[in-house]
Amino acid sequence: MLDTQNEKNRRPGLIAVGLATLLALALPSCKSSTSSSSTTDTTGTQARILVTNTYGKTLEIYMDSTLEFTLANAGTGTIKNVSIDTHAMEGKIPGGDIIDSTTIDVTSLIDYTYTIDRPDINVTNNFGEPLKIYYDNVYQFDLQDDENRWLINVTLASHFLKALKVSDSTEVASTTLDVVKNSDYAWTIQ
Repeated sequence: MLDTQNEKNRRPGLIAVGLATLLALALPSCKSSTSSSSTTDTTGTQARILVTNTYGKTLEIYMDSTLEFTLANAGTGTIKNVSIDTHAMEGKIPGGDIIDSTTIDVTSLIDYTYTIDRPDINVTNNFGEPLKIYYDNVYQFDLQDDENRWLINVTLASHFLKALKVSDSTEVASTTLDVVKNSDYAWTIQ
């Protein structure tokens, strides 16, 4: 009888300890949507646009013609409380030209990204034999037949490209690409 009475007296204590343990385990896992600093987590209460500048220069970031902030090269910034709508984004050199523009269609309360980097040129060899590729008269790489490679981080300017046969250095193709906007360009050698 005494053991049964002791078990009854212990039950409220065990229940209290169990509830305290559950609360202790559950509370740290609750996440405040306003305190999250992780760029991979969405808040569910607001849309954000995460902006990254790898262009090589400081840029002003505009959304819908309004200056949001200035980003140094390799910098990141967040536009918060973005409305559900289509937004015009621009990256501009301070006091200078717009070097990148795009639209972001915000359709739900999640994170969106906008990365501004330098233009690239995709060079493809469909000539039938290996070629040497030159960019502004500087050798870059050999390119096998049916292979493509990228010239990365090119500047906004006119660039002279040429291809020579690996076998005898005979020029087989050349072109001048006017890189006037921040997008990818392509040159296919046939």
